[in-house]
Amino acid sequence: MRFALLAGDNVGEFVVIGGLNPDFLAPSAPTPHQGTTDVDLLFALGFETDTSGGDFSWLDEALVQGGFSSSNRWRWDAIVDDARVRLEFLCDVWDHTADSVALPGSRLAVASKLAGPAPALINPVRRSLTVSDAVRRQLPAAPTTVSLRFANLGGYLLAKAAAARSRMLPKDKYDLMYVVLYNELGGARAAAYEVSRQLAVASEFATPDDIVAAMTKFTDPRGAWAGIFADTMIASGDAESAESLRTDAAFGARAFLEALNAV
Repeated sequence: MRFALLAGDNVGEFVVIGGLNPDFLAPSAPTPHQGTTDVDLLFALGFETDTSGGDFSWLDEALVQGGFSSSNRWRWDAIVDDARVRLEFLCDVWDHTADSVALPGSRLAVASKLAGPAPALINPVRRSLTVSDAVRRQLPAAPTTVSLRFANLGGYLLAKAAAARSRMLPKDKYDLMYVVLYNELGGARAAAYEVSRQLAVASEFATPDDIVAAMTKFTDPRGAWAGIFADTMIASGDAESAESLRTDAAFGARAFLEALNAV
């Protein structure tokens, strides 16, 4: 929130693909999402979108004023009310071979190249977030709310599936199935429909390969991916048994794949 306020009119330059998204996409889940204080911001580089793009000089001032520091220029850390907050700047540029991509106009920051999240840039959801008292104490002139662009359901799932396959972090697998099962539109079949819609409008740079491969990993209830989902749900307070949660993941994955294939 503090970074968004410091960005001012430039908040349209990025889409939030990590952080609070599961809470927004699955507000009625049986247990609260087990999140982190990492927030992934996806920048549009290399193709046309509805962002103004082209000059990220504003980013330097926002990072300095926000008290953020970095050792690699794309992952930035700050302490807010004794909590560590991490911003990660990401982009999906197919024709660039380096691990990071320059943000035009910025002297301090770059974006880390991550294959697969580009569909999240299309048709994002605008969400109005309330500015907390803690932030207001630091920025007294702040408005009561700030509008930010978040990945929609289909875009989030496509980006998360790409991350689950490339980064191989347990959290990505848990996030993916959590939103597939508990999204507010109606579970796995609704998730598949939204992914299909997103693929249709992002067909120039998106394929279903990552999400099909990722969801296939969940179809075995005895497999590692279903186990990661079950274990994380139990750790976050879910009262269901591990066996039941593994079965939920497997049935959800099968329903998702059947619905996606039928669209």
